[in-house]
Order: sequence, then C-alpha cells, then structure tokens
Amino acid sequence: MNHRGRECIREMKNSQDFATWREAAAALDAVLGFEDWKREEASSEYDWRLIKSRLRLLRQLRESGDIPKLVYHLRQGLHWNLGNSANPILYSHAIIGTKKLIEDYLDEVVQSLNDVCDAPLAELDVESRVRFFTETAKSFGRSALMLSGGATLGLFHVGVVKALVREDLLPQVISGSSAGSIVASTVGTRAPEELEKLLDPSGSYYHFWKALPFREMWRKGVLMDQRQIRRGIAANIEDMTFEEAYRRSGRIINITVSPAGTHQDPRLLNYLTSPYLFIREAVLASSAVPILFEPVLLMTRDEEGHRVPYMPSLRWTDGSLKSDLPTLRMRRLHNVNHFIVSQTNPHVIPFVRGAPEIPGLATNIRDFVYSSLRGSTRHAIGIGRFSLPSERVRSLLDDASSILDQDYRGHITITPKVTVWRYAHVTANPRLDAVQRFIREGERATWKRLPMIRNQVRVAQTMERCVQRCLQRLEASRDGANPTVGPTGRPKLSVVRRSDL
Repeated sequence: MNHRGRECIREMKNSQDFATWREAAAALDAVLGFEDWKREEASSEYDWRLIKSRLRLLRQLRESGDIPKLVYHLRQGLHWNLGNSANPILYSHAIIGTKKLIEDYLDEVVQSLNDVCDAPLAELDVESRVRFFTETAKSFGRSALMLSGGATLGLFHVGVVKALVREDLLPQVISGSSAGSIVASTVGTRAPEELEKLLDPSGSYYHFWKALPFREMWRKGVLMDQRQIRRGIAANIEDMTFEEAYRRSGRIINITVSPAGTHQDPRLLNYLTSPYLFIREAVLASSAVPILFEPVLLMTRDEEGHRVPYMPSLRWTDGSLKSDLPTLRMRRLHNVNHFIVSQTNPHVIPFVRGAPEIPGLATNIRDFVYSSLRGSTRHAIGIGRFSLPSERVRSLLDDASSILDQDYRGHITITPKVTVWRYAHVTANPRLDAVQRFIREGERATWKRLPMIRNQVRVAQTMERCVQRCLQRLEASRDGANPTVGPTGRPKLSVVRRSDL
C-alpha cells in the first residue's frame, strides 16, 4: 500500500464523525482500485441485468411524466432484495458502498416515488395515492432495529442508535431485550426532536448495578438490588404506557419478556399486543436476569386510569432467555422483512460475525465447528432435561436450551469487540470515560454498515413519508383547512393508519 493509502487509514481511524470517515474510506477505495469494481455492472452475486432493465424502465417513465404507468410498474415490480441486490457479499468487496448500478437503481426508485407523491392532482387523486403507497409499502416490507441483551455491554447499542439517528436512518420499528430494552425504551418514550440530547452520555444515568448485602442475598435468592436498576430505568425512561409512547415518539417499541414459571410463552410487548402496559415495569422484567434479579410483576392502566397489576399471579424475567431477537413475531405484527441487529449478548458475540464475509474454506470450517459444538451441547442438555430428577435443574437446562435454539443474527449484524476486561466488568457500573468509549465503538462499528443500511431502509422510509404527506393533503382537503396536528407534529389521521404500513 502506498503513502496515500496509509494516510487514508489513519484518517479513518481518527475520524470523529461519519462524514469524515466516509470521505477517507472512499479515498482508500480509489487507492485500492475498488472504485473500478463498483462501476463494473456485471457480477455473479446479483441479477445485474434485471436491475439495469428496471432502472432504464423507471427512468424513462419518470422523465416522460407518465404518472399512471409509473404507478403501475412500481406497484407490481417493487420488491425488497430484487435480483439479490441486498446480498451482504456485495458490500464486502470495497471499504464502503457497493455496485454503482444498485445505488443508481435505488436513487431512481426513491425519485419515482416522490414524483408520484408530488405530481399534480390531475394525474392521480389523493385517495389513489394513499392506497398506492399503503399497499406498496405492505408488499415491500420494512426494516427493524433489534437491540439484544448484554448487561453493561448494552452501552454499545447507544452508539449504534446514535449513528443511525445522525444519518436519519433509525427505523420506526425497534425491539429490545434486557439491556437492549432500556435503550429502545429511552428512544421510544421521547419525541423525535429530543433524541439528540439523549445520545449525550453526560446527560444519562448508567448506574444500574448494586450488590445486595449477604443476608438479603440469602433471603431473596438473588445477588443484585432491584431497587438500583429500577432507579436507573426511571432516570432514563419516561413513565408511560406503550400506546402513549407510540403516540409521542411515532416509533413502535417492542420489549421481550420471558415467563418465570411454566405454562407461559415469552411475550412481545408493544402498543398492539399490550397498549396499556407501563413500559418501566416491562423493561425491569426484561432486564431481570435469573440469579441476579427477582422476577417482576407487570403493571397496567385499568379502564378507570389507575395503575394496577397485570395478571397478578404471573412474574416475568429476562427477555433474552427465550426471545432475544423476536423476528417471527415482528414479521407478523409489523410487516418487517429486514432486520438490523446490534448484538451484545456476552455468550453470543464470540461466535457471531458482524461484517459479511466472502465464502471460503476457513469460513466454512469455522461455521461447521460452531454448528457441531452447538448441536452436541443442545443434545446433551436435552438428555438432562428429561432424565434429571431435580425440577430446578431441569428449569435451568430448559433456559439453556432456549438460549441455544435462538438465532442471534440479522440481515445486518453489528457487534462490539470481545475483550477479557469487558467480560470481567459486564455487571459493573462504568465510569463516564468507559461509557464514552462504548458509545464511540458502537458508532464506528455502524459507520461501515451505513451504506448497506441506507440502501435497505431508504425505499420503505420514502414510502412512509409519502403516505404522511398524502394523508395531510387528504385531511386538509376534507376539512378545507390545515390538518389537525398531534403532539409529534404528525397528522392525527396518520396515527391510526401508520400500523397499516
């Protein structure tokens, strides 16, 4: 590598923001010759001929101003991962970005959608536009950000969220389990304009851990003081129900909790499944790691507005035990087909690859060894679950089996570095400088993924915004005045219909 290349690497390492890092990464791509690969359309890793033909068709229709035909071809031809264009391997050849043909195609799709939205009324009435964008959005699907458990390692999530917020790429749908539920709920209980100040570590509270005196440990059967983590949750998360949080933030927050007893399945809590549940107790339950914390009673708002226990006989524990990443449930509830995962679970990150890799012998051998060990461990645990006499031991083995049965990866997986120091301090209250390092690492780990995230998020994001603009015009036309605007600056009509997307 020449002097310019080493200079680019140094600039990337010292970058304090994504714009500077991106400029240095693009320059390094030019030095290494990767820009030539980006400009070359042909590749066996995606159907470049299909993408090229679709680009040509949409561009011709848009430039001709034929809105009805443009609507027709967008409606039947707009699909997520068309021609395998979302293949992660396409983002592993260069330092940043992918094939220019893919980016040109997505640029054209976004421009075409905006043209349909903003075309004169004579071309298409507002009701037809709302129907077009709503139906196409359902067909296309959307992205979700999933924040795993991870105790103190969950501070990494804050950096991931910060990088996405700064680039206006934070998905509307966010899930969190255990430590991830704290970050997800902090975001989901605030209005969009409040997000930036929440990402300043000096303005948040990160002391969640306090050991119980030995006598209380013996009496309660747990190690940590739940009052301390409750104080930490209260300091960061507004006290409101899931429905109230959705109306305030416009984001769909999902929190997973696991049952403390038998005869119950893990729950995914959100404004659809449990609109009147209070978020603070849900987060406390999702963070209640067995042995460390006691199981938690959820609280709800009754029909008279009082705070009352939710199913008083049930208690709930750590969401990551049985549903760290609730992908199937989120597909059904929220029309999600693309998952961005920030994975910090201590027992998972040594085995989960963050960056996409070009398949090779070493990669295949590593995957084979990991899957073999996982399968053998699962088999051994299964024998114990059905043969050991102790019910408590069987319950622990059942939790271990649930952990092994889960898939901890998404379409895009972002992971922190693994160090012995971090494992040793996974249940320690970090100093401010450690918090800042964690957050910075989360940001930097996300920067390289941002081009891929942008390409997967931008089409659904554009359709969502087009729906909002059309709904505002529709309500304004019906009222003969400006639309009624809710507390988040969105029209009230959209609050009812956003879940249809």
